[in-house]
Amino acid sequence: MALPRLLGLLLLLSSTLFGVCQAIVLKTSGRFIVDPSGKRVKFRCVNWAGHMETHIPEGLQHQPVDTISSWIANNGFNCVRLTYSIDAALNLGQSVSAAFTAAASAAGVSSSQMSSLYSSVQSKNSFVSSSTVQGVFDTVIKSLESHNILVILDNHVSRASWCCGTSDGNGWFKQGSGYNAANSQYFDVPNWLKGLQSMATLAKSHPNVVAMSLRNELRTVSGQNSNNNDWYTYIGQGASAIHNTNSNLLIVIGGTSYALNLGMLYDKPLDRSAFPDKVVWEVHSYSWSYGSGVATNCQSLATTIGNGAGYLLAEGKPYTGPLWMSEFGVPQTLKSGDSDYQYLQCLRQYLESNDADWSYWALQGDYYVRDKSINLSESFGLLKDDWSGTRNPSFLGYLGKMRDVTQGP
Repeated sequence: MALPRLLGLLLLLSSTLFGVCQAIVLKTSGRFIVDPSGKRVKFRCVNWAGHMETHIPEGLQHQPVDTISSWIANNGFNCVRLTYSIDAALNLGQSVSAAFTAAASAAGVSSSQMSSLYSSVQSKNSFVSSSTVQGVFDTVIKSLESHNILVILDNHVSRASWCCGTSDGNGWFKQGSGYNAANSQYFDVPNWLKGLQSMATLAKSHPNVVAMSLRNELRTVSGQNSNNNDWYTYIGQGASAIHNTNSNLLIVIGGTSYALNLGMLYDKPLDRSAFPDKVVWEVHSYSWSYGSGVATNCQSLATTIGNGAGYLLAEGKPYTGPLWMSEFGVPQTLKSGDSDYQYLQCLRQYLESNDADWSYWALQGDYYVRDKSINLSESFGLLKDDWSGTRNPSFLGYLGKMRDVTQGP
């Protein structure tokens, strides 16, 4: 990296405009993520999906990459949780053209539909004509870098597809106890570890890639993960695979039950001795994640999240670490007074009270293919279906002071 550009990135560490910052290497200090000088870096991210059958980030059939990156930066986000599949990570050299051709069968649509979709991608982003899957990820990440946006690479699934359920074959470690084909057939541990290493290697070329998460929304069925033994075993292996490949990266670790439960760490902390200042815990939250009435009762919601993961923010404990709510979301049709709005306000209060790191699901206005439909709308998406602008101009105001930094080391 040229010296002027490097200096420019480092100067951004002191910026307070929506907390936009850039760092070469981040670490943890107690419950906070910090830059090399020890100053807090608060993740205020948006999720950009790239884990589906086409193997590349969504939206390129509608807008140039840089248009999307510009929107992210201009709307106050300082990071992107960029998702990918192990299928893609193990085949980064595949041409985009071949990926779209193969996606037709995998996604359950016709070859002509996928060919037309690929042509739309070419028309908005001509570079894909000669690009590989890795080339698209590289281009997206570099574009985000040019807008001072940090990137957290998230392994969402093994088999490229929509997530998540206990019948998609992506839910739990295939080699774990209590094998269940419906939940685990595609989650092969050796391939998963190779995929993590592949993406950790890719990250070396991008100074704005500051973290990688091990796996999205781990979930079990009856007979799996007895006493959490498999979780500790395979999470340890995944963390080591990333750290041994690229020690600069933060390692983001979620729990069980669709990333709701890290309660096991209270009595049995994870061994972090090999990477003592690199682990960030993650948790998810949606209105349907809890029992009846919990999501719209602010005290009940705070207690439930606190018991499942929020306790990890307590300083000076064997389990203490930053806690990132890496997914939460609501329909963009919400309005004051409805249940989705009430849930969001309760969640906002909780996140504000803890000055928590967070990432909204989702950026994308639609998907190349989902549920066997081309250009299927994402009702939680911040962007319109054609990615041309904000779907609900009022929504970002509903986040209140979540973007403020009120606590630090």
